[in-house]
Amino acid sequence: MNVLLDVNLLLAYGWQHHPFHASCSDWFGEVSEFALCPITELGFLRISMSPAFRASYEGASQVLDALKARAGACHLPCDVPVGEMPQVSSYKDTTDAYLVHLARHHSCRLATLDEGILNKRWASGIAYNPVAT
Repeated sequence: MNVLLDVNLLLAYGWQHHPFHASCSDWFGEVSEFALCPITELGFLRISMSPAFRASYEGASQVLDALKARAGACHLPCDVPVGEMPQVSSYKDTTDAYLVHLARHHSCRLATLDEGILNKRWASGIAYNPVAT
């Protein structure tokens, strides 16, 4: 089954100083298929350029382009209407719920490091932490 990568997993894989870089790199070595979408790509660029990572647009784009060039990479369009995603009770859950619904729509799972997503009822059976021990 294909997996849609959440932004936090992309950040961990893309930046060596991320605390989960080694475990995410190991996991990527075992993954034969994975998907990105416009939301996760934009999130990666935005956070990579933030004070937390201090990457340039060019540097972050190069990391993203290298990832997209890997064997097994595919692109999911954000083709699910927002009105079809699960109902959420907090503004903080809107993007996460959309990504979960997008993954479900495309018969994928959402690979994430975000424990908050994993505890949501609407993410059950779709979201998982691929490097949890």
